[in-house]
Amino acid sequence: MTKKPRRRPFVMLNRLPLLAVLFFPCITAASSEPGIATVQEAVSSRNTASVLADAFEQSAQLWRRNAIAYARLPSRDDIGRILTTYGLDEAGKPVPVSQQEIVQESVVVRDMQPLVGAVYHEYLMTKTAWFEEYGMMPDTLSFHSYQSLRQVQVLTVDAQLVSALGSLDGKTVEIKISDFPAFFDENQDAETDLPTVTLMLGDRVTDAGEVVAIDTLQQRYSLQGDRPQI
Repeated sequence: MTKKPRRRPFVMLNRLPLLAVLFFPCITAASSEPGIATVQEAVSSRNTASVLADAFEQSAQLWRRNAIAYARLPSRDDIGRILTTYGLDEAGKPVPVSQQEIVQESVVVRDMQPLVGAVYHEYLMTKTAWFEEYGMMPDTLSFHSYQSLRQVQVLTVDAQLVSALGSLDGKTVEIKISDFPAFFDENQDAETDLPTVTLMLGDRVTDAGEVVAIDTLQQRYSLQGDRPQI
């Protein structure tokens, strides 16, 4: 009696590497795509912020607000009283729009021109907010005029800038507000929900990402010259 040789099970060894190549990369790619997207987004954001920072440093202009306001400190009798702020209704008649309690840290502010007759637009600012806007504290109980010291950096959007920011058509580009110089330093290590802005050729945009019409600039601001180089 002769023994029959045992047959070894047939395994497609030559196909295992192919299956591994086809199967495992899918798992790897699926698990790594979110991380890659996050890194790419962070790099893209930093590149955009760097382009904007360089553009503002090299080409921005300084504009100062033309705002002039009357202001005074509250008297002892004013403390604790309610200041009513008036505006105009559709018929042009003065109507109350808000009320605030006068406190020790208040500055009473009045527009230069009356709304109508002897009715003025008066409102309160904190001493801190007033000083940041006008650079000098009122020191009397009577109204005196003060010139705003607030300045904004304004950049004109040109073809070179939209191209450097990654525009697809060479005319427009959409970028995050958080990438502008006024916000980027404080937000670069934190997640923010700031919106985006679409820039077009010829736009004037501030370092806070606000697009401003040239008519508005000329009416409300005075050109101070180019941004000083640091």
